[in-house]
Amino acid sequence: MDARRLCSILTLLVACGSGKSALDEPEGAARRDARLITDVYTWNCVDGTTGDEYQGVFAQNISLEYAPNGLQALDLPSPGGCSSNLDMFPVDAGGDGREIPDLSGRPRWTNGVSSGELSEENDGFYADDVFNNVHQCQDVALTLGSGTTLSDAGVLTDLVAPSSTAIPNVTFDGLTTDESTGAQTIEWGDEIVAAWEENEWDEVWVQIRREREGEAWESVTCNATGEDSFSLNDEIWGLLDESLNVEQNNLYVAFQRSAEQELDSGDVGLGLTRAMAVAVVQD
Repeated sequence: MDARRLCSILTLLVACGSGKSALDEPEGAARRDARLITDVYTWNCVDGTTGDEYQGVFAQNISLEYAPNGLQALDLPSPGGCSSNLDMFPVDAGGDGREIPDLSGRPRWTNGVSSGELSEENDGFYADDVFNNVHQCQDVALTLGSGTTLSDAGVLTDLVAPSSTAIPNVTFDGLTTDESTGAQTIEWGDEIVAAWEENEWDEVWVQIRREREGEAWESVTCNATGEDSFSLNDEIWGLLDESLNVEQNNLYVAFQRSAEQELDSGDVGLGLTRAMAVAVVQD
C-alpha cells in the first residue's frame, strides 16, 4: 500500500505532506504502575417529552490494573492515524501484574453518585461489571458522577479517574436494516458515517471491531481527536480480513479524559474515564 493510499484511509484527513502513514503504531506507554478505567457504553435514546435524541448509558464497568513499572501500553496512535488490533479493553494486567500491596479485602470505588467494589479477576487485575442493561437509557452525568475514586485499595487508595464532561450526541448513517425485524447491523463493506457534536473531551477515538461473543477478534483503532466525523469505507475495510469467522461487525466512537497521579506510596497511576457510543447494540 503506497503512501498516497495510506493518506486517503481516513475521511478525517490530516496533512499527508509529512510522508507519515495513517497506519501508525503507538510510541509506547510511559512507565506507570496502575491504571483505573471507568467505562460507560452509550446508544441513541429519545427524550419522551421533547423528542430530542441524546446518548444514554446502557452499560458501565470499572477496571483496575496493577503492574509496577510494567503497565501494558494503551496509547493511541497520533491524531489522524490508525493502529491494527490495539487492545483498548484490558482483561488482565499482563506479565507484571501482581496483588496490590497493603490491600485488605476488595478495593472500593465511589463517584459521588454510586459506589461498589472490585473483584480480583487475575494477578493484578480487578473489575466491577457495574450494570449491563441494554433496555434503559441511564443519564450519563448521573452514571459517571464526579469521577471515580478508589478507597480501601492499599497503596492505590485515592487513585482517581477524572470527571466527565457533556457527552455529544453521535449518529451512525448507513447501517443495514432488516426489513422484517427492524434490527440494524453492519455488514461487510457497508459504508458507515459516524458523526458527533462539538465536545470538550481530551481525546476521541474510533474502533472498528469484528466481534464474536462480544469480544473483538480483529480491530482497527483510529485517533479522531479534533474531528467531528469518521467514515468506515473501502480503505478501512481493506485493513481487515473478510474471511475471519465473526458474529458481527461493530463501530465504537469513544470520548476519553485522562489524568496521571503520583500516590503517597510513590506509585504512578493513570485514571481514564471513557464514554463509548456503540453502533450495534445486542439485546
